[in-house]
Amino acid sequence: MSGSDKTVWSLAIEEKRRLEIEREDDGSGATESSIIFVGSKNAGKTTIILRFLEREEPPKPTVALEYTYGRKQARGTNMAKSVAHIWELGGGTLLTKLLDSPINESTIRTATIAIVLDLSRPHELFLTLETLLKEVFCAVSHCVLPCCIVVSVCLCIWHLAYLL
Repeated sequence: MSGSDKTVWSLAIEEKRRLEIEREDDGSGATESSIIFVGSKNAGKTTIILRFLEREEPPKPTVALEYTYGRKQARGTNMAKSVAHIWELGGGTLLTKLLDSPINESTIRTATIAIVLDLSRPHELFLTLETLLKEVFCAVSHCVLPCCIVVSVCLCIWHLAYLL
């Protein structure tokens, strides 16, 4: 396949293989990844993070953009610990311009964005989702090929339409 004939999926497979080879060459087996939580105010983002980190503390309101991390070793192995960089954007849709900090060229390949919505407020649901998708799209578009983003967003919208 020439460069212009490649699909998003074939590019993703090639990138995954390249990263696996780099990790093998490194010999450490350690991985780093980022997850960015965005969503409605009081939707439970902090609670999800605390449960993931297995922390028994009451959630506090998030101010702007907060960072924490978690380290875990795979069970039954002597390999190095993997690190999860966890970002949480507070303020609902008001502070989305801060997404440029956790979403950048050095983190985009290992980043996951989790959109958490408050289903108890259905009248805000789609406006919040649309705003967050647009802002995430904008932040990601500075880091990757535009064609990959368009396909990903179209697939997300198709999946949402299918669910409805």
